[in-house]
Amino acid sequence: MKIAVLGPEGTFSDKAYLEYAEVMSTDGVTLEPTYYPTIDEVFSAVCPGECDLGIVPVENTLDGYVQRTLDLLLEKDVHIIDENQVKVQFSLVGNVTNLEEINKLYVQFKSNGQCRQFINSLENIKIITTESNMESYYNLGSEQGAAAIVPKHIAKKEQDRFVVDNVTDADNNHTRFLVITKGSADDKRVEAVRTTNLDKKVRIPVYIMPATERPGILFEILKSFSEKQINLISIMSRPTKHELGTYNFYIEIDGYHSQLDDIMDTLHNMKEFNNIKILGIYNE
Repeated sequence: MKIAVLGPEGTFSDKAYLEYAEVMSTDGVTLEPTYYPTIDEVFSAVCPGECDLGIVPVENTLDGYVQRTLDLLLEKDVHIIDENQVKVQFSLVGNVTNLEEINKLYVQFKSNGQCRQFINSLENIKIITTESNMESYYNLGSEQGAAAIVPKHIAKKEQDRFVVDNVTDADNNHTRFLVITKGSADDKRVEAVRTTNLDKKVRIPVYIMPATERPGILFEILKSFSEKQINLISIMSRPTKHELGTYNFYIEIDGYHSQLDDIMDTLHNMKEFNNIKILGIYNE
């Protein structure tokens, strides 16, 4: 099977892919990676079907949700079949002999938010934002006075350049990655989850899109889940991009296999006043 990975090689997305590939290999499935420079291109590779699967970041302990991933989950004809959490730690690598010599810093847009305390401690530097941690690393090159924030496992390979081993704001920092595939999460997916790993919990992310603007929409949604004792671990307002002040709701349901019927019935009943896209049904 072909899998689209946010690249290049060496990124945390690559690490997430390698861990997922190892799990899949125990089931006799071999994954062949193709690396893409942006999240958009990973989604485009999965839909219409250049690759069978894709793996993308969705949430970080320190920096929250990846907004572009949330947008594309709604816009593209894909659904989630699994997830993987990767421990994320960063180092600084520089063509300097000490921190005071740094005048330019390359840092990926999400990594910036995970190393904010360290970055704020640097004085008189120009920050260059990149699309990936490996782009930061490659851009560093031999430029004197420049430094880059890179994955810790990449910095460990350095022998000659200046290195600060850990610049992450917290030791317990993880990024959650989603495994996506083409198509919708239909009834067959529900049955597939129902009959496997029955001792595990189930995760169901959804988008709820109100058909009309009216008072109490959010209360109605939360009340429907509460009445069935269905646990929600995340709820977020996302702009519809059609009109200012109008929102969709991204929600993650965290339940048990015994609750699957109640969860699906609740979502079905909500369709009377809302449009709903089930983004995935998978075991935790």
